[in-house]
Amino acid sequence: MKRSPISLVMNERGILTLDFIFALIVGLSFAMIFFALTLTLSLVEVTQYFSFAVARSAWSAHSTPAAQRALGVAKYNELRARPVFAAIFNRGWFSLPATPAFGDPSNGFNLEYSPDPADDNATFLGTRLRIEAKILDITIPMLGNSKTKSETGIANVQSFLGREVTTSECVEGFNRQRWGRIQGLDALYAGTPGTPETAVLIMTDNGC
Repeated sequence: MKRSPISLVMNERGILTLDFIFALIVGLSFAMIFFALTLTLSLVEVTQYFSFAVARSAWSAHSTPAAQRALGVAKYNELRARPVFAAIFNRGWFSLPATPAFGDPSNGFNLEYSPDPADDNATFLGTRLRIEAKILDITIPMLGNSKTKSETGIANVQSFLGREVTTSECVEGFNRQRWGRIQGLDALYAGTPGTPETAVLIMTDNGC
């Protein structure tokens, strides 16, 4: 016995199954997206801590600028090697650069941000870390891929600090010049026996 087209249309016994499958896929997709977003935001804060710790280690007073940056790199490697952080970054969900960026050795990131040369405070010295959240590249059934642009999930996290003077800058750029100016104040001072290296004991305390 053949059923009429009207009776076939009125048979809705499989509709609930289809609705359940669709709702399940959509629900799981949103759960994946929210999990990826919350984990990414958390790791961005971790990266911000990395950049600040590295910048603080790199731009504190030391003997030379190269030694300052070496301390920053050492701090960066120490943080990345900690088990709690290595377990996250070694899974392939997120990637950080092998070494942090300190900008131009003399000007930091000044050339990029074009600060006012008359403003002494506008000196962008610090550390930049480029984080890539690969976890945000998700292909969702029926909805497509979550990454439509190449720059999605990539950001620069940076910390700018005021750099302290190095020992070499303090000795050569300040103390020795001060000694030369003292000698120039009066002929009596210029007659001080010995060279500046032997006549004056250069002492520094955390830079100058």
